[in-house]
Amino acid sequence: MYDPDRLKNEAKNTDILTIAESLGMELDKISSHYYSWKLHDSLVIDTEKNIYHWFSRGLKGKDTIDLVKQVKDVSFKEALQHILGLDAQVLSPKQKEPQKPFVYRVPEAKSFDYARKYLKNERGLSDETIDFFLSKGVIAQGIYKDYKTGETEPVVVFKNVDLTGRTVGGALQGIWYNKQKYKKKGRLKMTLPGSEHYSGFQIDIGEKKNFAQSTKEAPFKLYVFEGPLDMMAYYNLHKERLNNARLVALHGLNKGTISKSIVDALCSDIESYKNLEANVIPAHQWLRDADEKGFTDKLKIIIATDNDKAGKEFFLNLGLKHTKVVPHMPPLRPGETKADWNDHLKLKNQEQMVKKSQHTVASVIQKNHSSELYV
Repeated sequence: MYDPDRLKNEAKNTDILTIAESLGMELDKISSHYYSWKLHDSLVIDTEKNIYHWFSRGLKGKDTIDLVKQVKDVSFKEALQHILGLDAQVLSPKQKEPQKPFVYRVPEAKSFDYARKYLKNERGLSDETIDFFLSKGVIAQGIYKDYKTGETEPVVVFKNVDLTGRTVGGALQGIWYNKQKYKKKGRLKMTLPGSEHYSGFQIDIGEKKNFAQSTKEAPFKLYVFEGPLDMMAYYNLHKERLNNARLVALHGLNKGTISKSIVDALCSDIESYKNLEANVIPAHQWLRDADEKGFTDKLKIIIATDNDKAGKEFFLNLGLKHTKVVPHMPPLRPGETKADWNDHLKLKNQEQMVKKSQHTVASVIQKNHSSELYV
């Protein structure tokens, strides 16, 4: 007898590594039960839960059927047929367990020299910007160990910090360039395994205690970014105009992280945060509920994602009817289809260097011309 629910459950519980292999996905093992896709390292497979996350696309906790849909770009029916046609192990369904508390295990270096050099020379950030983020305790220089080869390398650590100041997740950015090892981008780039769901890389501009006292005329502002480096670049470019605001990088595109970041910013302490989660609504769902009830008139959200198809769709599909949401994306250069804030910062730095060079040449010419008048 045809039972669509049974077939769907069977597909969802089919071993995800076998499915990945059938899709031609080449994987790197990054811990005991986490694997990343070599082609797109923001796609991480969790074999313990038989699910995957694709952080750059804002996909978290997705099942095997969705993996086939995303990688093969096929319909639900075609994905189901693909999985059921495999000679693969069907795992016993596990009861969903609460996420285990994140444990921060990245060894940190005593110096920040390598990280500072990378952030300045490769990313165009100023010492002032770097020192500001250091003072917030959200960046560090760490040591990453590849347990497959035993090799170590320095990395920039971007920490997701909660209301109490505890690190609950984060991401690593490699400093050393190695195109042979990291074929796509040339440097290590990964989300820390086990990072708390809906946590983001964030900093506050202004006194946190004043956020909840915002008004319609002077709203609390949340600036939303895809990644930490674009967020730092945006701060570098616009710090003089930022006030009464929080900046948050989503490590991809995730609406729940926006909601949780707002709740975290507006709650005065951890007890009020826990009370909301326990008695009202989970923090990652709060924004949608508050928007529907018209409670967000003292809030303004600025979407500062990449200027590309995904960033524009994220802005257009945010789905908030009563909350003021505006885009502030970097301008596209002629002929380009994508722009991000870090590239925009580097372009601005280059333009300033050219102007400075031209001014120097003009000054020398003027000086020589003046000298000739007295010969």
